[in-house]
Formats: sequence, C-alpha cells, structure tokens
Amino acid sequence: MSDSKFDTLGISRRSVLKAAGYGSLAAVAGSALGLMPFAFAAGQPIKTIRPGYLTAACLGDMPLGALRDGAPVGTDLELLKIIADRLELKLDVLTMGFPAVIEAVRSGRADWFGGNFAWNPMRSKILLLTDAVFYTGAYVIMRDSEPFQSSISVNDMKGRTVGSNTGYFTIPDMKKIEGVKEVKLYDNTDACLRDVRAGRLDFAVLDAPTIDYMILQDPSLKLKQVPMAYDEKFPSLTAKFEAIWGIHPQNQDLFDGVNQGLRWLRSTGQIGPILARYGIKNPDYLVPLPRDQRIGVDRDEQGNLIGPFKHAPRDFSQAFA
Repeated sequence: MSDSKFDTLGISRRSVLKAAGYGSLAAVAGSALGLMPFAFAAGQPIKTIRPGYLTAACLGDMPLGALRDGAPVGTDLELLKIIADRLELKLDVLTMGFPAVIEAVRSGRADWFGGNFAWNPMRSKILLLTDAVFYTGAYVIMRDSEPFQSSISVNDMKGRTVGSNTGYFTIPDMKKIEGVKEVKLYDNTDACLRDVRAGRLDFAVLDAPTIDYMILQDPSLKLKQVPMAYDEKFPSLTAKFEAIWGIHPQNQDLFDGVNQGLRWLRSTGQIGPILARYGIKNPDYLVPLPRDQRIGVDRDEQGNLIGPFKHAPRDFSQAFA
C-alpha cells in the first residue's frame, strides 16, 4: 500500500487548518521521592543524530504533527514527546514536504518520521517501523442528516454521488461500484467539502484524521465521518491500514525505546484520549486489522521483530514503569 489517499493534501491542509486551540502536551508525572536517572539505570545513552535530542521529521500538518509558537503539537508529536521525555531526550521537530520526510530519516538528517504514514512491505525492508500507532483509512464523509452511524457499506453508495480528490488511490475502486450515480473528483479538500455541505455530493472519501480535526474546529460544517465496512472486492476503498513511525535501521536502541514506549502508551490507555483531543474520536481508530499483514514480513505471530533488521531488543522497561 502506498501512503494512502493523504499524499495530495499538503497545500489544502495548510490553507484550511488555521484555527487555534491545538491541545496541550501531556505532562509526565514523576515519583515524589524521585527516580534514578534513566540514562544511568539503562546504561549507555541512546544514539541519535544530535546527542540528547530526538530529531523528528513530519509534514507540519494538523492534527498529526506541527509546530505552534515553537512547540510541538498534534497527535503523533504529543505521543512522541511523552516517550522522548521518558527516554531523557529533548524533542527537535523538522517540518518538510512528502516524500522528504521519509528521505530525511533514510539519509540520516532526522531520527524519526511520523504523521499517518502507512505500513507496507517495501518500507519494512529499508526502515525500522514501529508497531501501529492507530488504524485508519476507510471513512466516509457525509452530512449529519444521513442515517448512517456505526458503519456504511459499498452497497449503501448505489444510486448516490461519491467524491474524492484527484490522485487518491481509492478512486479506481470508487469507479467500480455498480450503481453509483456519479464519481466526482476535486482539486482540493475545500471544494469537495463545499459540495457535500451543499448537497451536490452525497459522500466523500478524504484524509480521515484531517477531516475529524476540521469538524472539531468548526461544528457548523454539520458533517460527520462513518467507518466503511470492509469488502474484499474493494480493498483500496474499504481496507484500513496501520499508521506507523519510522526509524533508521542503524538506530536500534532508539527504535527499541520508542517502540516499547508506544506499547506502554497503548497498554496504559493514553493513545485514545490524545487522539480524541484532536477530534479523532471514533473507537475504530484503535481497532486492529482483522488480519495482521505484518506477520511473516517484519513481525512474527507474537509481535516480535523479524526480517533484515531483527535484533535482540534493548530493555527500556525502567523508563516506562
């Protein structure tokens, strides 16, 4: 799977998402008696490009990751900041366009990339990819007045108009739906949403987290997103994907620390509330795929790392106790 339907939205996102109120970074609580400094407890410091710092590359788009008044905000950067604090690393954020984000890690100019990037087998051969941060992809935008609540199926689109942005990889599947009245393509997200709101378009498939955030910022849009039921005949349109983070294969310690931190965030229930602060509230975002496509590629059935970058993981459990 490529990076999904989100690769074409850069300019449109920046023009739309200018509202204030981006949430605050979560604080990390410490023991009243004080803890042993982690760098001492765990052994050697974690190797990063800039000693003592975790350099993060992202697209700079809300709600996933951006800088506001010099501070990192957004779902992925807020989660990463919690982990970095536990690993005694300061967070340094670089914003850039796609595909420069991935290349920055591959070339050694950044330690980490994130921001709703999809796991795929090709990436797993060139980078260390974390466990899933959340799962997204198959959501349909519609007016609040539509009757669909918990899910919508491909059959529900028959006799209706469906839209998306030009270049999205879901378009071929949309055009294959038998009985669809019309498939409309738009140059940007704004134009597509205007037609949904005006009733000129029944359904739209766009960047799900971004739309959730826009709805949070402006409830007057009177729009909602509903998960799409999986249909094996339309995998590009209806399948979810794992949103992951990437780290250079030579930085195994950093990968181990970040991935263990991500597992800790999930096990302690911290991911869902942080997503919700940015409007990403549907519980389906935290429901794994029915079949784990990573088994046999870069994970075994127990979730352990396999493949070209398999190694004995360093234990960072003290940092996440």
